[in-house]
Amino acid sequence: MRAILSVSTLLLGVAIILMGNGLLGTLLGVRGQFEGLSPSSLGLIMSAYFAGFVVGTALVPRLVRAVGHVRVFAALASIASVSTLLHGLYIHPAVWLVLRLLTGVCVVGLYIVIESWLNEQTDNTERGSVFSAYMTTTLIGLGLGQLMLIVGDETELELFALASVLLSLGLVPVAMTEV
Repeated sequence: MRAILSVSTLLLGVAIILMGNGLLGTLLGVRGQFEGLSPSSLGLIMSAYFAGFVVGTALVPRLVRAVGHVRVFAALASIASVSTLLHGLYIHPAVWLVLRLLTGVCVVGLYIVIESWLNEQTDNTERGSVFSAYMTTTLIGLGLGQLMLIVGDETELELFALASVLLSLGLVPVAMTEV
């Protein structure tokens, strides 16, 4: 339990960030349908997120080695936050595809940073417990984010702004964590 407490700020930060990401992922499907995007277009847009995962797995580890966990985490969370706002400002399939790709790079990068950070901070005897808490935290964060769709009007900028705020706010506990 002490090991989990020692990484609690990281877990809190990732939970908040994933609430924003969960909200965004759900919101895009709902908003895209409202805007009249075809199922094929929405499928491509949503798939771009996972293409971003592939790109991010090649890019992010090099960035972490070059500038460190905290700086990469801050940069990726900031870019993901901006990308989220831009989704709400520019409703166009091509723009959404590029932004969704970028968001995928950022989110997988956040996962890589947090997981490598947890791995470095955790003793072998406690790693299973810590990663169990981490996985539980990620799923709860994503689920709560999806539920947040009901707090605003999906046809307005409001929910995109809320998702962006969560992505930015999640950076605070992580940035305040001792390395």
